[in-house]
Order: sequence, then structure tokens, then C-alpha cells
Amino acid sequence: MDDIAGANILIVDDALENLRILTIILKQNGYLPRPVTSGALAIEAAVADPPDLIILDLNMPQMSGLDVCRWFKQDERLKCIPVIFISGYQETEQKLEAFHVGGVDYISKPFHEQEVLVRIRTQLQLRNMTLKLITHNEELEVIINEQVKEATASQQATIFALARLAETRDDDTGQHIERVQVFSKVIAERMREMKFYKAQLTATFIENLYLTASLHDIGKVGTPDAVLLKPGKLNEEEFALMKKHCELGAKTLASVQKRFPDNKFLRMGVEVARSHQEMWDGNGYPDGLKETQIPLSARIVALADFYDALTNDRCYRRAVSHEETCKMIENKKGSHFDPDVTAAFLTLGNQLVRVREEIKNGLEI
Repeated sequence: MDDIAGANILIVDDALENLRILTIILKQNGYLPRPVTSGALAIEAAVADPPDLIILDLNMPQMSGLDVCRWFKQDERLKCIPVIFISGYQETEQKLEAFHVGGVDYISKPFHEQEVLVRIRTQLQLRNMTLKLITHNEELEVIINEQVKEATASQQATIFALARLAETRDDDTGQHIERVQVFSKVIAERMREMKFYKAQLTATFIENLYLTASLHDIGKVGTPDAVLLKPGKLNEEEFALMKKHCELGAKTLASVQKRFPDNKFLRMGVEVARSHQEMWDGNGYPDGLKETQIPLSARIVALADFYDALTNDRCYRRAVSHEETCKMIENKKGSHFDPDVTAAFLTLGNQLVRVREEIKNGLEI
């Protein structure tokens, strides 16, 4: 009884004698009764201070008990408060209607004190158990979400570290991955602003794109140094070896995805790793996909990767200026790159230059 002692109980009845009797019964047994004489007053009282339980007369003028209960069940704050109906009616149909609108119990007049107390005690205990269960579930959900977030972050950090390990073999700054990640996200966000691929470019898609962009060249871990670091132009045989990094990266990630088939991060990672060298006109590799056959994620990363690769020094050439690179990308619109991805990129102006400087200076983006 300790957890229901002092419970706040709203009593609603237009008959003053009934209110007096119920008020005395509740007070004598340690409850806090709040008697009101109409449905309108009941609503006003409940909104001001939600009770723990409502005892509600079925038959009242102007606003019946059924109407009052329906009102409570439509209010987000009050809909879970248990309602016990009271009435002199004995017809089964009336009782069924009371339960249909949301009542949890029914007390017939005239009142029997012990019956009233037992029914009130039962409903208050059920309410307390329900509230405790809800609180426990909410706390459990928070714990699980934190554990999932921690595990996911750990997995992503491990994959990112592997990607960095592969990338640092041919990138002196070690920041190529970060730049491609941010460039891809910025381009995707601009595309969403411009209403391109609106159904696909959700917030979740863009966040996954940001994460998986780091995996685009993970397959380079299997590319020989003699090919990866060659200062001059690759011959046909060397280029064939270089092209294998797409399939190798995708195959590696796909093997992990088999263990986690519902993981959207890994699924997109496979798309990006395999298809970021495909071209809009079908002249890319490894599968010769064209246009929308190429996953949207890979089409965005392809442009971000191309832009970053050209605007940075490599072992086989000097960096190309931002302006010149933008002209090259514009010229490749509809051949190498998705026209919509290109159009969004070209509206960014010097934003990517600023992003590059912020990454270089270690600033949070």
C-alpha cells in the first residue's frame, strides 16, 4: 500500500450525496479525494493537476461520463490515467460502452465501501506497475542505444583506421580520406537543397555517405607499391593491377556484410568501394556501369575523389588549381560525372577550398 498511499483521485458526479460518501471513504483510507460536480470541471481540474485515478459517473447532464472519458483519452497527458465508472445502471450494454470508451472498471450504485477500495487499490497498483515498467523500458532503451552507438563507433573507427592505413601509402598528408568524406557530404547536402534525388538523399543517407566515403580506396591495401607509388604514367599491365582495388575493396567489405546483412553502412560501403571509378557514360571500371546503374553514393564520391586528387600534389604530378579543376569537371558533365552531381558541385564555388583549409588546420567541420 505504501506506493499508492496519498494517491490523488478525481471524483466526478453531479449527485452531491455520492460525492460526499466517496470523499469520506477515500479520506479515511489515506487517499486525496478531489470531488467535482460536472464533466467540464473534471477536465479543468485534470488539466491543471493530473490525478492518479478518476472515478467518473456515467450519467451526468450536459457532458456525460462517456463524453468526459473520450476527451481524456484524446489528451496526450491524461490518456493513461485509469478511469473507473460508477452508475446505477445495471444493463450490460451500458457497462460495455463504458469499457469501449476506455474505462478500466465499473462500480454499481449503491456503493459498498470494501468493493470500492479493492477496485481503486487494484487500479492504482496496476498504474504504478505500468509506470515503473515504462520508466524501466526507457532507461533500458537509453542503455541499449548507448551500447549500440559505442559498438557502431568502434566498428567505424576500426574500418576508418584500415582505410587510413591504405591511403597513407600514396598520400603524404594522410588527409585525403577526411577531405573526400566532407566533400561528399557537402555535395550531397547541396543536391538535397536543389531537390535532386530528393527521395534518396535523406539525412540518414547523407550521414552514411559521409562515413562510407572513407572506404572508397580501401582496396588499395592490395595494390603493389611499385604501381601505387610509380612517379610516371602506368603501363597497361600496371593499370590493370591498379583497377583491381575496386573489386578487392568491395569484396573485403562484402565479406563483413554477410555477417551483418542489415547494416546500411556496410552496404553503402560496398557500393562506394566497387563503383567510385565508374563513369556516367559507361566507360569506367570495374563493371562498365552507366548513368543510374551506378549507385548514387558512388557517383557523389567519384566526383569528390576526382576533385581532391587533382587539387593535391601526387608522386606523379603537381596539384591543379581549384579553378582549373572545376573547369575540367564541368567539361566532364554527362560523360564522366552525373549531370546533377556536377551541377550541385559547381554551385559550391570556393566552399570546398575553405573546407580544405579547415581540415588542414585541424578544425572541426
